[in-house]
Amino acid sequence: MLINFNDLFLSKKVNGIIHVGAHELEELSSYLKRNISRVIWIEANPEKYDLINRKIENFEDMVLGKFAAGSKNSIRSLNLANNGLSSSLLELGTHLNNYPEVKYNSTIEVQIKKVDEWIDENFNNKYLYNFINIDIQGFELEALKGMSNQLRIAEYVYLEVNFEQVYKKCPELQDIDKFLKKFGFSRVALRATNAGWGDAFYSKNNILVSRFYYFLILRIKKLPIVINDLLLRIFRKVLKK
Repeated sequence: MLINFNDLFLSKKVNGIIHVGAHELEELSSYLKRNISRVIWIEANPEKYDLINRKIENFEDMVLGKFAAGSKNSIRSLNLANNGLSSSLLELGTHLNNYPEVKYNSTIEVQIKKVDEWIDENFNNKYLYNFINIDIQGFELEALKGMSNQLRIAEYVYLEVNFEQVYKKCPELQDIDKFLKKFGFSRVALRATNAGWGDAFYSKNNILVSRFYYFLILRIKKLPIVINDLLLRIFRKVLKK
């Protein structure tokens, strides 16, 4: 996450997280630091399942969904990259120019499911999952289209976005903005890289306050961590979080 999870301004309590693109659970420690242990992890790559299961075996409120999230149920080839992180259901686009050392070295057939349907089949507490985190290399909009019901429940969405065709036929930032606006979300924060992609954070509440907070912590370069922490405490206190 380009914007650290523990730096996020969350005026509504996060009761549960749906994390699409689990990879190796890099965000696990950040979630736990914020006392969030109810997490649905979704991962398409079967090569990661054993590792993920070992990491979550002691957390009774963590579950692994073994499928790729999309807008319709189907079977599709997942391109496996030599760095692991860039594996995608899409072909590499400008990614090849910015990261020439990264290549696809194999493919594997994976099942694509709509998150809404899978959750309805497996959970009776979906209203507790009010934070959605998606990082699936250009396939984010397809995943969002398959979780319309959950988007109506969620208060926050954090996801990777693209400003160019980093992956071929991937949606770009304006497409994500337009789609999430239908569900009452406004983009309150954006951190970009020089490689055509970045991370965006969307919220349904306290939009102006949130944008001001992220303006301070993201636009003012080299802001000391202690100042970040102080700002976060002040903003939470103001809204009586």
